[in-house]
Amino acid sequence: MRALARVLPALIGSAALIGTAFTAGTVTSATNAPAADDPAVPINRATPTKLMPIGDSNTAGGDAPGASYRVDLFQMLQADNRPVDFVGSVTSGPTVVGDRNHEGHGGWTLGQIQGGVVGWLNTYTPDVITLQIGTNDMYDDASAGAAPGKLSALIDTITTTLPNVRVFVSAIPQLANADHYSRVAAFNYTIPGIVAAKVAAGKKVDYLDANSGLFHPYDFVDMWHPNYGAASKAAVRWYAALTGQQVTRFEAEQSANASISGAPTKRTQITSASGGAKIGYIDNPDSFVKFSFEVGTTGNYRIRARGANGMNATCTHKVSANGGPQQIVSYPSYSWDLFAISKVDLPLTAGKNTVTFMKGDCYTELDAIDISLVPTA
Repeated sequence: MRALARVLPALIGSAALIGTAFTAGTVTSATNAPAADDPAVPINRATPTKLMPIGDSNTAGGDAPGASYRVDLFQMLQADNRPVDFVGSVTSGPTVVGDRNHEGHGGWTLGQIQGGVVGWLNTYTPDVITLQIGTNDMYDDASAGAAPGKLSALIDTITTTLPNVRVFVSAIPQLANADHYSRVAAFNYTIPGIVAAKVAAGKKVDYLDANSGLFHPYDFVDMWHPNYGAASKAAVRWYAALTGQQVTRFEAEQSANASISGAPTKRTQITSASGGAKIGYIDNPDSFVKFSFEVGTTGNYRIRARGANGMNATCTHKVSANGGPQQIVSYPSYSWDLFAISKVDLPLTAGKNTVTFMKGDCYTELDAIDISLVPTA
């Protein structure tokens, strides 16, 4: 599966050129995307899908608050009522949210992951693996040049050990240093072909690009690590790959996506927000954030709101579509820096729509919304 930013004709119309669209659609023969009726993490399953995130510090989490893409991915799956159990020998990340188990090992190379993976697989027997590894092989030309062969061997080890496991292999994040940048680009270029060869051999392997085109200079903790806000954007691509859902993100603080009103409503810069800022001080009855966009099909849509609540109590927003009846979206209290993802389902019509968030009980700051048709599989 290659999840790229593009227009979603069945979902979002011209406004998708302003928002960020993520889809499970394929663009090359190297991709093996899950169809919408065959998600890797389905809604209806008697037992939870065991999902093992494997990688380096960009799986463990490059900064303290956010634990990489895992926190938002888990919350998005939970919002769909998809039974999922993250598994692995490592437990880290914020204690207040999600499932904290994984196999993200800071500083580890492909070879080190190869050395541990058989034991992890036999111990935890995952159904699905999200694999993003290779950043620590990019330090010099020799190790970077050997990385494609090591990745291919690692995938073979995984699929031989557990033939029925489904493996989603992502390109790795780009880096700031020019030499490292060129090595990463060269390595990432090889991954679709590696995956295509595995698919041709009958292995259950999918490709996605969870990172490229998403990140700005403010999105990095340092040269190697996208921060929590950037990882949130990557999480949407992982979600699209695992579920087959077409999703579009709209940033609340970007005026092209949303308008704000009612003093003292304002934009606040913060690195844990996916666009580098969020809307705070939605404090008064006339305070609101109004998103404007188009969809291609009339139907029921899932709005996943990413909000920060530090009130030590569950807080809410009132939400309406096109000025219709108000519904309530509730946010648990994690902190003003750690975001909860909460969902509300709203009817939208083909063409232009508005979705308005208004003050509810106590206070929540709004970062972004992710929109898709209500999932059925």
